[in-house]
Amino acid sequence: MNTETDYLKTIAEEIADQNSPDPSKPNNHLQVEARLEKAIIHSLNSIENFTQRDAFHFNTLSKLVNICDLLFEITNSVNPDVLVIIDLLTAVKQIIPDEIRPNLKLPKAFIEMQRASIAAQGLSYSSILQQQGIGGNLIDIAGIPFKRFIGTQHKLYWGDFTWLKGYQAKLDIVDWANADCSGPAEALMSLLIGRDFNDDRFYIYCKKYIQNRLSAISGKRNKLLELAQCEKLVLEDTQIGTASFDSRANSVSTRLLKWIKEEIDFVETHEREVTHAKLHFHMYVNRIAFFFKLLAEQKVFGDTSFKELAQQIASSCLAIDGEEILATTSFPKPIPRIRRCWRKWKHYWSGC
Repeated sequence: MNTETDYLKTIAEEIADQNSPDPSKPNNHLQVEARLEKAIIHSLNSIENFTQRDAFHFNTLSKLVNICDLLFEITNSVNPDVLVIIDLLTAVKQIIPDEIRPNLKLPKAFIEMQRASIAAQGLSYSSILQQQGIGGNLIDIAGIPFKRFIGTQHKLYWGDFTWLKGYQAKLDIVDWANADCSGPAEALMSLLIGRDFNDDRFYIYCKKYIQNRLSAISGKRNKLLELAQCEKLVLEDTQIGTASFDSRANSVSTRLLKWIKEEIDFVETHEREVTHAKLHFHMYVNRIAFFFKLLAEQKVFGDTSFKELAQQIASSCLAIDGEEILATTSFPKPIPRIRRCWRKWKHYWSGC
């Protein structure tokens, strides 16, 4: 079998050396020798070991891809000789289609044959997203997979093609009017996270999106709740076992969850509660503590325990110098003058 594929390569090299293939029909010698489907099927069926069969299948496809590229580069077009090898490749892939490795290189001719269709599909999806009122920046990011496929600067693999087809299938079934999100933009982000679209531009977009949500929120507790909500949404959208857009990069979910955790740690460690949310007393800490102790002793707060009251005071009061009041603040013993003042206050209140 290896000898037969090698012989096909020799024929392809001879055609390339001639540099003038017939544009109307394939090379007769190539066409005759390319009838290898039955021989390949026989060889695959005779190999019982899965690892050996997989290696044979992959190596055979890889050699045929190289031969196809060699013939394509003669004219940089899908000529009749190229179509002969494309037909053979298609037949070999269909023998065991579920066992094609994602790192199998795509033939240049196959990409060329798909380019116009995928470009048209990309424009169609872009139009649909615009109709849903999604921002232009996110639409451009969502179109990156189509642009990468129709471009010429990237080496593409079978996994890239299957990822793109899966992405299209998801776009086709999105119910924009009833998506389980706050709007079409978040529905699209959810889809991209679920497909593990781990391109750097989408990762940066997600970070800025979360930062914009946080900028509209005040208060340490509220920010922590918002970050926890974002973390929950990312976890809910993450699909286990889904192939990544870029197999060489980390999952977008992994990167986002790590970034959110770092943000949570920062807010917990360095963020202070907004001071305008607290009562600002024109007294120092000890006097405030003593004042509330007197009120508590007179049952002004009912049956609230002083420990619970101390927590509430600490979270809602500031001293004259802006100093935080701790729940463990010590309470000084009443001095006679303050006792006399307290008796006057008590007498005044009792007469009201």
